[in-house]
Amino acid sequence: MNTFSTCMQCQVETGVPNFGSAIMTRIPDDGVIDLTCDRGHRTVTIIQEGKFEILSQMAIRAIVDGYYRDAVASFAGALERLYEFFVRVACRNRNIDVATFDRAWKELSNQSERQLGTFVLSYLIETGTPPQLLHQNQIKFRNSVIHKGTFPTQENTVIFGQAVLDCALPVLEHLKSAPYSAALRALVGESIRDRSESARQAELTTSTMSIGTLMSLTASVTQTDVRAAVDAFAATPDFLRS
Repeated sequence: MNTFSTCMQCQVETGVPNFGSAIMTRIPDDGVIDLTCDRGHRTVTIIQEGKFEILSQMAIRAIVDGYYRDAVASFAGALERLYEFFVRVACRNRNIDVATFDRAWKELSNQSERQLGTFVLSYLIETGTPPQLLHQNQIKFRNSVIHKGTFPTQENTVIFGQAVLDCALPVLEHLKSAPYSAALRALVGESIRDRSESARQAELTTSTMSIGTLMSLTASVTQTDVRAAVDAFAATPDFLRS
């Protein structure tokens, strides 16, 4: 997925954006955009959103562009990464540091069923109720698309996306509730700090950027309808072509 970026050093020096440096660039895996503008400034922009948030918006973009298999994979990946993030926040809330968590999660990192089981038990312990999970029919649909090469229709993709969002919303609600606010802020802050460390060492101008996503920890209005999100995104200007 692409995002719009400009040189922050130009803005620091002149007080206005340098639109001559404006580019549409792909979001890298680590969410760190390294830009050299037409005036020779090299700056780094850190995307604040986590991987599950970005993946959820990639799914919406893929539907709009007609890449339905990519959308299914992005929806599925977003839910898995949200589950991991919930476990991370729950552990941090119980004073388990990142290094300790990472050592434990490494044992699960290549086994999605173990990750799911870990999430289910963590959610049960934290909330007192079992989480809402994908229906078996949606699991079969996902596996058919990802593992058997099935070509999904737009309608089936939207239905799957809605099923994913319905599972995600209660998790997001818990993450944004008061008991987790300190742990959530700490993890997000540490992620931004760690990803900007090399830029700081190189004494580069560093900034953060937030993008709108279907699943969001920061949006004031929670999106609950995938079809509405697709329609809204389709109606926005195409900055890449512009």
